[in-house]
Amino acid sequence: MFALRFYVEFFRLSMNNFRPKYYPTTLEAVHLLVLYLFLQALVDFPLALYDYQHDTDWQSKPWINFISSVSITAFIFFFGYRKAKAPFRQVFALAPFSPFLLIAVLILLPGLQYLVSFINVAVERAIPSPPWFWELFDSVFNNRFGFWGSVFRVAVFAPVVEETFFRGILMFGLMRNYKSGYAIFLSAIMFSLFHLNPWQMTYTFFLGLFLAWLMVRTRSLPLCILAHAINNLLVLLSIRFANEISSSFLGQMDVGATIGLAFVAILSAVGFILFVTTRKKHDLR
Repeated sequence: MFALRFYVEFFRLSMNNFRPKYYPTTLEAVHLLVLYLFLQALVDFPLALYDYQHDTDWQSKPWINFISSVSITAFIFFFGYRKAKAPFRQVFALAPFSPFLLIAVLILLPGLQYLVSFINVAVERAIPSPPWFWELFDSVFNNRFGFWGSVFRVAVFAPVVEETFFRGILMFGLMRNYKSGYAIFLSAIMFSLFHLNPWQMTYTFFLGLFLAWLMVRTRSLPLCILAHAINNLLVLLSIRFANEISSSFLGQMDVGATIGLAFVAILSAVGFILFVTTRKKHDLR
């Protein structure tokens, strides 16, 4: 009887050692993302229904979108932070970083955008995007605040919110509960699904892989926010100045040469990041 009790207690302690200890685990991360999306739908759907029935445009009003987004995001962040039960600076990874890493980010992202664009073309052919998708992009540019309103929305507000959630709250638990590869992959998958349409999911998945890897290497949320901001700003500028880019020397280059240049840019930037960063060896647990 004593031996049986000993083995039962040993098994219980062993299972506790292998059980994830930090919030969020995989299921908790999925739950938090679903809750986030549900709260957004809880606001957007009634507004869309009202606009449809009364021929109004309340859903497109910037101040309504801003207030609802800030309120929902603040609740999710507070909820996740309280569940994490860790210091603020640790949950949100407020660590310094080398400014030279921004140079590598600026070199890598155009190459990544160019290479993934070939996949996006294949997705567009398989699943043609509906008119509302392009209307959504038009609404980014056609706002009452002009180009700088677009910059704030796309390159300031969105990176802060999305990175704080995905590379902040989610990665806090995932990096501590699981191997780095799994944490990076799961974070990227969830980041891709968050955008809720197949025409953005491909690139957001690869961008999510890079940003999650950057978080693992540096443990710096501010760097991930700036990298995300640079990415979105590059996309914004590439759309606004599409004609100028196509007539430049880059636009006139042979496709094979451009692909090669993109690969060289990505590999060089990754190598530079590996060189500059010193991966933290201490146990995060």
